[in-house]
Amino acid sequence: MKGCIYCLFAALLFLVACNSDSKKESQDTTSEETSGLEIIKRPYRNSDQIEYEISVVKGTAIKHGTQKRYYLHGSLYSAIPYIAGKKQGVAYTYYQASLDSEPQIWKEQSYEENELHGICKRYHRNGTLQAEYEYKNGLRAVGLKEYTESGKEIEEPKLLLTKHRVATGYLIEARLSDDYDNVDYFIGELIEGKYLPQKMKGLQTRNDVGEIIVSQTSGSVTITAEYSTRYRNRGVVSKTINL
Repeated sequence: MKGCIYCLFAALLFLVACNSDSKKESQDTTSEETSGLEIIKRPYRNSDQIEYEISVVKGTAIKHGTQKRYYLHGSLYSAIPYIAGKKQGVAYTYYQASLDSEPQIWKEQSYEENELHGICKRYHRNGTLQAEYEYKNGLRAVGLKEYTESGKEIEEPKLLLTKHRVATGYLIEARLSDDYDNVDYFIGELIEGKYLPQKMKGLQTRNDVGEIIVSQTSGSVTITAEYSTRYRNRGVVSKTINL
């Protein structure tokens, strides 16, 4: 199916390119028009400054090529590659920079078929690696590597689980070993034992502690915590407890 879509899209590009060439004299034809593409520029509201510069299939809204976004003062904010309307390849986000200097990379994110896929990275303003984490088909993986500006690795928090026997099963309590912001707790198996599924059942949280009563009295359950760091990265840790 994926191959058919790309074949149809290639045919569309060919027809658009032929139509474009037939309507324009050769001396007026740009490289974008020759390939059947055009660049659309969208300014900020109430300003002449360009906010978005988008490559699309001529005569359509299908993104194909690199979409660029700019800060209000003009430096590059992001560059995202598209193929047939879907994000595909490595997208970059940049720190704000003066117009006479090269922008510094802030985020480096890998996409496949419009989903985050592969190793993603973030950088400090001084260019050193700030964080490294993984996605697969849009699903976040367990594990976050984070570093200070000097390059020292920051230790991940540990997920601490306790169980208490109750009449209907077990009360499971979950907490992190250190204080973190925006902590969410979930129960359920990870995909391939590593990737956080969408729409997992969440735990009730009270005083930063996740709680849930499970009716089973044997076997095991897996609890996962997703949290925010002081660098505003999202980390994921998971642990299984035997009942």
